[in-house]
This record gives sequence, C-alpha cells and structure tokens, in this order.
Amino acid sequence: MVAQLKAKRAGTIGLTGEFYRNSVAIHERAIRSLFDQLDTFCEGAIAVDREARVVWINEKYAETLGLKCPDDALGRDVEEVIPNSLMRQVAETGRPILLDIMEFGNRAFVVTRVPIKDDESRVIGAIGFVLYDRLHHLRPIVDKFAHLQAELAKARRSLAEHRRPRYSLANYIGTGPAIS
Repeated sequence: MVAQLKAKRAGTIGLTGEFYRNSVAIHERAIRSLFDQLDTFCEGAIAVDREARVVWINEKYAETLGLKCPDDALGRDVEEVIPNSLMRQVAETGRPILLDIMEFGNRAFVVTRVPIKDDESRVIGAIGFVLYDRLHHLRPIVDKFAHLQAELAKARRSLAEHRRPRYSLANYIGTGPAIS
C-alpha cells in the first residue's frame, strides 16, 4: 500500500526517477533517525492497542514504573500500569496530546501521546513517550503550571471561606438572663 502511494505521488508531481529514489531514501532515513533520537532522549515509551491494553513498553519505562520486566505490563489495561493514564483517550478518539505533564507518584513527567493508524487511517492504538523525567528542561512551562496550581489552590481556599456560615450558635447566645 505504501509503495503504491509513493508511486502515485511520484507520477502525480512528475518527479524524475533518481530524484524520487533519493527523496524516498531520505524520508525513510528521517523516520529511522527520528525513532533513534526518541529512544535516545526520551525516558520511556509505551504502546497500547485500540482497547488501551499494553502491547509494548520499553525497559527504561518499565523500570521507572516499578515493573520487574516489560513483559509484566503486556496485555494489561494501561490504567493498571499507569494510574490516570490518558492513553485510552488517545486510542479511542484518535486525537494526540502533544505535550502534557503526567504525575506518577511523587514524580512528574513531560509526556506526549499520539495515535497509531493503519494504512486506511483507522486508529489501531496509541503510543506515548516520556520526554523528560526532569522538568527543568521545560522550566517556563513548569513555572506557569505551578503558578496556575497555586492560583487554583488559593481560589479553592477563598471559595471554602465564603461557603462557611457567617454566624455560629455562639453569636446568638448572649450574656443576658435566661428566657423561661
């Protein structure tokens, strides 16, 4: 299928044979290079099927999640392995979540999640990458996130204060003589 699309594309835009072969080779090399780079700089990766069951996880990520080996995650719902994971949402909707902060225990990770599609562009799963396990790489975003978290906490405290009753029973009990 991919070869047919490439041939159609070459014919449609009138590429010469040599130029087309070079462009295809560069495209394929770019894809391999991208995945090599992701493996180098990402702290972990996981893939799920359409039903959000883990089909693959790399060793680095399995260790980070406290698994003895990657095979311990296979076939399990992703939420069993990563509580509150959004991988199911990506697999079901086909919409990527390109940059997010995922909390796991007392740690926070910068992650990206993208759908995996078949040759007919149907979503068959999703793959997620832990880009950083140290948030200092994205200090401006993290600072903004922390500021928003602090503002949210402040708003919640203020709301709780306004919901408290203004007067208590002690305010109504006076020091005068008892009413009989």
